[in-house]
Amino acid sequence: MGAAALTRDSATGWDMLDIRSDDLLAMLQRRNPAAEPATLEHAAGVMAAVGRAVEQGDAVRAMHALLDHLEAEGPRPGSAGAAPPRAIILNPRSPVEVSHGAATGGTIDRQHGLKRLAASVRPLTLEDWAGPLAGAGELAARLGIARSTLQDWRRSGAVVGLLTGTRKHLFPLAQFVDGRPVAGLAAVLAIIGEPRTAWLWLVEPYARGGSPLDDLKRGRVASVIDAARDDFA
Repeated sequence: MGAAALTRDSATGWDMLDIRSDDLLAMLQRRNPAAEPATLEHAAGVMAAVGRAVEQGDAVRAMHALLDHLEAEGPRPGSAGAAPPRAIILNPRSPVEVSHGAATGGTIDRQHGLKRLAASVRPLTLEDWAGPLAGAGELAARLGIARSTLQDWRRSGAVVGLLTGTRKHLFPLAQFVDGRPVAGLAAVLAIIGEPRTAWLWLVEPYARGGSPLDDLKRGRVASVIDAARDDFA
C-alpha cells in the first residue's frame, strides 16, 4: 500500500489524498531498515499530521497539527533520557546537489537601491488583484441591487467595498450570488476588519485549488470562518 491513496469526496466530487501514518511508516521502514522503530514511528506521525492539514490548503493549520502531534507524543528520540535518533532517508535514490549562486556584486546606497527598485516595479490596477469590479450604478443595472441597499451593506460590513480615489467605492462582482452577498462574508469581514485585506485573503488560492471565497459559495461557511480566526483573530 502506498503512503497516500486517492479517495473521492462525496460532497465536492474532488479527488482527495487519504494520508495514513501506517502507510507512511511502511514506506520509511522500507527505505530505512536500520533506523530505530521509535524514530520511524515518530516521523510517520508527524508527516501524516502535517500532510493532512496541507491537503486542506491551510499552512497555518498544518503548523498547528505539527505542534499538536509533538505535544501528544511526549519525550521523543533525541530528548533527555532517550537515545539520539538515526538519520532518516526519505529518498535515498536522489543524489544531493549542492548549488552555488552567483555573487551579489557590490553594495549600493539606499537611495540608488530605491531608484532601481522603482524602475523595475510594474504598477497594479485594482482589477489586477481584486478581479472584476462594478460601481453602485452598474450593480443596480446588472443585479438589481438598489444603491441605498448596497451602501447599507457596505457600512454594516456585509459586503466588500474597495475605496478608489477619495470617496468612490467599487465592489468585487465575485462576492455576489443571486444579487446578494455570499453567505458567511459578513462574518469573515467582522474577523478581518480591513476590506482590502479581507478580499485578498478570500481570493488567495489554496494549494489544492479553489479559495476561501469558493468554499463560501459551496456552503463551507464554518470552515472558512475558523480559518479566518486562525489567521487573524
